[in-house]
Amino acid sequence: MATVAISMYAGMTAYAGFNEVCSPKKGEYVFISAASGAAGQLVGQLAKLLGYYVVGSAGSKEKVDLLKSKLNFDEAFNYKEEHDLTAVPKRSIHNLPRNLNIALELKL
Repeated sequence: MATVAISMYAGMTAYAGFNEVCSPKKGEYVFISAASGAAGQLVGQLAKLLGYYVVGSAGSKEKVDLLKSKLNFDEAFNYKEEHDLTAVPKRSIHNLPRNLNIALELKL
């Protein structure tokens, strides 16, 4: 029963944070900090299902691989390995500083 409660909590946080607080519009770009966490994974999947371009940050190579290969994030990076975080968006195909519309910092 505890697993269901945790899943519901993360799910409600993801849904409300993305849909109710951010009010996304078609074609927007989404950045998710702590994207490999429970709520971050759910927001990323929800955003991808709705057709958004999704970028996530995580704290290890394994988590970045999870975001890109299993959860189909468009871009992901390991913030612990970045020496200049301002350079990260410039490497993106879509030049995120100009196009970034939604940034979520999710902590449960």
